[in-house]
Amino acid sequence: MKVLVISDLHYDKRVFRGVDESRVWEWLLSIVDYHKPDLLISLGDWGEAINETEFYELLRRVRVWSIYGNHDNLDVLRKMYNVLADKYEQVLMDDGEIREIDGVRFGAINGIVALKRKERKGVPRKRPEEFIEVAKNLRGKVDVLLMHDSPKLPLREYANIADDERVRAVTQAIEEARPRLVLCGHLHVSPYTVYRFDYGTLYVRVDSSQAHKHYLILHTDSMEIEVWRDMDKVFSQPIS
Repeated sequence: MKVLVISDLHYDKRVFRGVDESRVWEWLLSIVDYHKPDLLISLGDWGEAINETEFYELLRRVRVWSIYGNHDNLDVLRKMYNVLADKYEQVLMDDGEIREIDGVRFGAINGIVALKRKERKGVPRKRPEEFIEVAKNLRGKVDVLLMHDSPKLPLREYANIADDERVRAVTQAIEEARPRLVLCGHLHVSPYTVYRFDYGTLYVRVDSSQAHKHYLILHTDSMEIEVWRDMDKVFSQPIS
C-alpha cells in the first residue's frame, strides 16, 4: 500500500513572508489526485483555516489519519471521520493510539513539549515527562512513530535549535519507543531531513508548507520511503 505523509501545511487565508498560504489546500488535493494513496497521514499543523466542507472534500478522496501539532483547529479535527473506511474511524488519533494498515503499526504522540502545561488557541502542550511516558508505552508495539515535535540532531541545519529540556524530551521519547521509523514535523530549518539514530531508528522530517512543498511516500509492502517536492521525487531509501 501507498501512504502519503504531510506535515505543517499551515493553511491560512494570508500571505506570510511572501508565501500565499491560502493555496495549500488546492495543492494538497492535487498531490492526492496525482499519487492516489491508500492513506494520507498528517503530522499536524494543518493550519487554522481548515473547515468541515473542504475537509470532507479531501475525505471523499482518501482515508486520513492525523495527529495535532501546535497550529491546528481542533474543533474541526475532532469532528472529522473517514467516510471511506469500513467502520467508524475518526481522523484524529489519540495519544498512544496504535493503528495498523497492511501489517504496519503506527503509534501517535500529539502536540509539542512545553515546560509548563498550557494551551494556545485551544491546542494543548505536554510536559516533558508526559511526552516521554506516551513513548514508553509504545515501545515494542509500533513500526512507525508519528510525532509533530522534533529533536535536535547533530546536523548543520539544526545548529540554531536550542538544546534544552523540551528538545531532549523529544529525543528521549524516540529512544524509548525505538520504532523502525519516526516521522516528525514542526521545524522549518530545511525542506526535509533524513537521519539514522545509532540504535537503528530512521528519522524523517518533512515540511509541506507552500514555502517548501515536500512530503513523504511510504510503501508498506517494501518498507521504502520516498521524499517528494511537488510532483518530483528527490530522495528514496529503504527503512532498514
